[in-house]
Amino acid sequence: MLFLCGILISTSMVWMIKTLGQEYNAFQILLARSSVMAVCLSPFLLLRFWRAGGFTAAKAGGGEGASAWKLASRSLFAFGGQAFGIAAIVSLPLAQSQALSFTKGFIVLGLAVAVLREDVGIRRWVAMLIGFVGVLIAVQPGAGFEPAAFYAIASAVCFAVATIVLKQLTREADNLTLMGMGALAQSAMAVPFAVIWWVQPSLHDLGIMLCLGLVALVLQNTMLAAYRIGDVSVLSPLDYFRLLTGGILGFFAFGEVPTKAILIGAGLIIIANVIASQRPTNRAETKT
Repeated sequence: MLFLCGILISTSMVWMIKTLGQEYNAFQILLARSSVMAVCLSPFLLLRFWRAGGFTAAKAGGGEGASAWKLASRSLFAFGGQAFGIAAIVSLPLAQSQALSFTKGFIVLGLAVAVLREDVGIRRWVAMLIGFVGVLIAVQPGAGFEPAAFYAIASAVCFAVATIVLKQLTREADNLTLMGMGALAQSAMAVPFAVIWWVQPSLHDLGIMLCLGLVALVLQNTMLAAYRIGDVSVLSPLDYFRLLTGGILGFFAFGEVPTKAILIGAGLIIIANVIASQRPTNRAETKT
């Protein structure tokens, strides 16, 4: 439920990004998003710094904090995923950009098995295969492959790696550390690129940028809570619902009419979600 709420929140972010993307580059949008989060979280980080007498990546429930290299690598890959993802949302129809971003699920699934040693099972592999077929249909490769589609694929790869690192970090650090350090690092990385292509924003657009950062803060807290209590291989397939919410947003907000192929692909993706999200019944528990 937390993850599905996050999907609805992320859909509102897509609207803001698509709207801002008509005037501003991806790095300036990313800077606005991250800097608002950093400003909101910095007082809490400074308070922790003052109380601890130095920086500490606190673990929820106590224990040793997260390693610096994991925090840095998560921030780096998340930065790449967000930058490429914003560029894809701005350059492509929402249905296509969302569909291509779902390749992240297949990358995460493989990494969950190889790195986290999670038990995926044949049923989830079959579900992911059905979802992959649905994505291919929704993308309509026969209609021509847009060069900008590589933005979405690059974003999926970066986010897949960031997701695996994040799952490990949720066991080692609390939400304040993950969100605060991530926002500060990504703001610093975005500054030089945003300055190069800087466009002076209007007051109206500044308001949207402020809302973008605040909504992103709520979204990250929701997703971190979901990943903290759930398996990556279970949560990742649920991300397919963004195809449905993105198609609805594209139709009502930007006049993008979903094709028959997109509707068929979305149907297969939803079926895959239902199969993958069901946990096997424990026979011993059933008997008792």
